[in-house]
Amino acid sequence: MKVLVVGPYKSPIIQRLVRALKRRDVEVYLASYDAFDDDSVINLGSLRSFFDYFRFHRINTLVRSINPDLVHAHVLNHYGLMSIFQPKPLLVALWGSDVMLAPYSGSLFKRICYRAINCLVLLRSNWCHTSGAHVLEEASSQCFQKVKDKSSVYYWGFPLVRGEYFLRAEASLRELGLDGEGYCVFPRGVSDIYSPEMYAKIIRAMSFQETFKGKIVVLRGFSSDSEVEKFKRLTEASEYVFVDRLLSEDELKILYSRSKYHFSVPKSDALGGGVIEPALEGSYPVLSWLPSYEVFAREHGAYIIKDDGADEIRDLCHFLVENYTNPNLHLKNLEDFETSNIVDKIIADYSKCVLNK
Repeated sequence: MKVLVVGPYKSPIIQRLVRALKRRDVEVYLASYDAFDDDSVINLGSLRSFFDYFRFHRINTLVRSINPDLVHAHVLNHYGLMSIFQPKPLLVALWGSDVMLAPYSGSLFKRICYRAINCLVLLRSNWCHTSGAHVLEEASSQCFQKVKDKSSVYYWGFPLVRGEYFLRAEASLRELGLDGEGYCVFPRGVSDIYSPEMYAKIIRAMSFQETFKGKIVVLRGFSSDSEVEKFKRLTEASEYVFVDRLLSEDELKILYSRSKYHFSVPKSDALGGGVIEPALEGSYPVLSWLPSYEVFAREHGAYIIKDDGADEIRDLCHFLVENYTNPNLHLKNLEDFETSNIVDKIIADYSKCVLNK
């Protein structure tokens, strides 16, 4: 099978998807904007504004050249939009924010435009997949047909894999002062969607727990400079270690394996790598009260914090302190998140997409 994947190539989930598919002998081509520094990626040029996603001819030209069996487009109103006029079957990956946030943010005109774009792409798609049933429900409500009839719901990220620079990664973490154990990691970045105000309240409350010995680590992720500055104004630098760069896959694998807890408390999200990747390394998740997170907690285990009220945060701190040295605090039934099972589901979706022409 020959597949053209179009999506943000710097996203770890895209990189792992391509690697996993190639190991299964799928002929994969990856195209992305701003891919100037990677010869293995087809560069679509510079992404200067949202209007660059209307450059349909760039995908159409690629499809004529490569002649794939299907196009696998990521983010409904970005690369999904770019792919609507190419002639091949279209599989669209719904990332969550494209459905749950974009149509409800900004001016009335902007919200109407996003809803119209989402509906157009959903109508054009032959199949969709997402990590959250609530995302699929919302997508269906934005479209005139039942999207659920041509969609799959499953986690489609991939576990972290030890690479060739593992020893170098250990040394770089030591330079950051992260060579201990029992960390409490905030892995998602500090963009508004990830509730930095709630982060700040949790961190402040944890720092006042005299019996709590876990070091708090906040990762920058893909947050902008202004988002980082805003977060730092909300917190005291002495309360945590801030990692002001993207960590490599090896560094993340080591850090998560040394962590006791990780926190993912966004305002909206499908089940993402910020929850699963640390969990697979043995860290225990603290999650916000979202539908996909509640399902995960019910099936696998997690602590759910409902809001950032004083009572909720007090109860959370009590849980963190009481269970910090508890060897029996662990998750269960994580087989669905193994690479082989995820690739099986994606390849099955490729077949459904091609058959649903």
